[in-house]
This record gives sequence, C-alpha cells and structure tokens, in this order.
Amino acid sequence: MPVIESRYAEAFLGTIATPESADGIEKILSDFSELWKSSEEFKFFMLNPVVTDGAKKETVLQILAEDAGGNKMLTNFFNLLIDRERFFLLPEISREYTDIKNKLRNSINIEIYSAEPLEEHQMEALKEKYRRQYGAQHAAAKNLVDSSLIGGVRVKIGDMLIDDTLSGRLQNLLLAIE
Repeated sequence: MPVIESRYAEAFLGTIATPESADGIEKILSDFSELWKSSEEFKFFMLNPVVTDGAKKETVLQILAEDAGGNKMLTNFFNLLIDRERFFLLPEISREYTDIKNKLRNSINIEIYSAEPLEEHQMEALKEKYRRQYGAQHAAAKNLVDSSLIGGVRVKIGDMLIDDTLSGRLQNLLLAIE
C-alpha cells in the first residue's frame, strides 16, 4: 500500500467525505483519474512547470463545477495536490480511497472479465458467490469483455486475481502434472 497516497485517501475520507457523499466523491476521484490516464494533454498541462498553479486550479475548478457543483472541500483538496505538486498521485489516491471506503463498509468491488458480456443473472450469481466467499456485506461488480478469453471468467477483487478461464484451468493442470 503506497504510504503517501493512502494518507491522502484516509485524510480525505475522514475529513471531507460523509457517509452520504462518499460514493459521489469516489466517482469524482475516479473521473479525474480516468481523465489523467486517458488525456496526455491534461497530464502535460498539470505537470508543466510553466503553467501557473492558478491556471491549474482554475482548470480543475471548471471541471469540478460540472461534476461536483462546486464542492468547496473537494476544490480545496485538489488545490492542495496542486500546491504540493502531487496531482500526479491522484489515480493512486483514488484507488486507495475506494479500498479504504470499501473496507469501512465491508464491501468489495469485483471486476469480472469474460469473452462475451454476461447476462444479469450470471453477474448476480458471481457477485453473490464472491460476496459470501469474502464475508462482505455488499458487493459491486462490473463486467469487462476480453475477447482473448476462450471460456470461463477471470475475476479481480482488489489485488487478488482468480483465473477461472479455460486457459487458466489448463495451465493449472499442466503445473499439477509437472
């Protein structure tokens, strides 16, 4: 667990987020993380030492105004990251925030990779299976299509990866034979 990122996430969750706003804040952090990962222009702008902190803060404020309705605490948090030149940590802070929030709520996030989109009842069955297996009260799952998979599913829960695909089973069988 990254120390700096987890400290920011813990402080953010403990001081800014309320039980009612925690999910909304998680979405905003996730949206900014996706923007950071997907837009080289945004990343270049935010890392550029020639661009003033004021310009960076104004840009973040404009993006936040669309998402958060101008949440002052959230704006202050992003401004702090800009002031301390740590905005690049945002994707990890977002991930840590989600992990800590889920632990506090006894909840898990599940990513289910399959060759084709799963039907709703299949998603619910897998979600319930892993919710019980991990002793969580709540589970959220999303289905991600990976056309390289032949059959079965690959499940990611936090740092845990469960390979229940046909190729994964064959690999395990080969290892058992050796």
